[in-house]
Amino acid sequence: MDEFSQMWTKTTEQFPLLIAGVMTVAAALAILVIGWLIAKWMRSRVNKIKLGKHEIDPTLRPVIASVVFYVVMAMTLYAFLIKLGVPPASLLAVFGAAGLAIGLALKDTLSNIAAGVMMLILRPLAVGDFVETDGFAGTVTELGLFATTVKSFDGLFMYVPNSQVWTDKLVNYGRHQNRKAIINIGVGYDTDLAKCRDLMLEAMSNFEGVMEEPTPPEAYVMGFGDSAIDMNFRCWMPGDNWFKRASDLRIHMKETLDKAEIEIPFPQRVVTMTESSLKVDMEMPKKTQTKKSTK
Repeated sequence: MDEFSQMWTKTTEQFPLLIAGVMTVAAALAILVIGWLIAKWMRSRVNKIKLGKHEIDPTLRPVIASVVFYVVMAMTLYAFLIKLGVPPASLLAVFGAAGLAIGLALKDTLSNIAAGVMMLILRPLAVGDFVETDGFAGTVTELGLFATTVKSFDGLFMYVPNSQVWTDKLVNYGRHQNRKAIINIGVGYDTDLAKCRDLMLEAMSNFEGVMEEPTPPEAYVMGFGDSAIDMNFRCWMPGDNWFKRASDLRIHMKETLDKAEIEIPFPQRVVTMTESSLKVDMEMPKKTQTKKSTK
């Protein structure tokens, strides 16, 4: 132990600047590591924190956590460079120039951040909403600072940049509690349309989940197609478990039409044969046979 103390004393006397530099770098690295650990701990705490009896909005939580993490890391980096002996004035100038260079190089990333902030302010979507754009469709699982995480129909993970979500047309199927089911059905031309309308209105009214508000079930004749009369049926239902509700309603309406013996025709074409066309068709084989025998 005494030998080590003597060696350390001799080293510090011979290389004072080296020892001071090593100690400074070690302290700076300690600041960097401790700051990084604190930033990670604070990010995890923000993801679990509660404000009184209420939890933070799931849509805001990941963004706030990311902001806290990057702010702490920026402060840590500043303290790290100050400990290494970089003058504060020079450091601010370097940060300014670096910020400008990074902004130009990462303009797409900054546009994602701006889009994320706008979505947090205007709230066109939230965690748990089922949304659809021109490029994707699925349930929002997280709205981050740079991208939105979506789970598709078939359980696939999609990581969509915020700028794409913000600029594309967005349809949010989960924003309202109730939705209107719109079902188009074609019926035969021999169908009593008034009877069919009344029958389907009664069928929709008796179906579980169909609501009378904001409007009762509706039925309209929309047009006359090539092989069927196009009818349109509408009713309001709760928006939860929508696909099963809409599917069960279609099955119920088809069964109602079958019981009433109302046909849902498939596309067909009526061909009328005249007497003259039949004669031509019958004479064509004879003429062909005469030409062959002549040869």
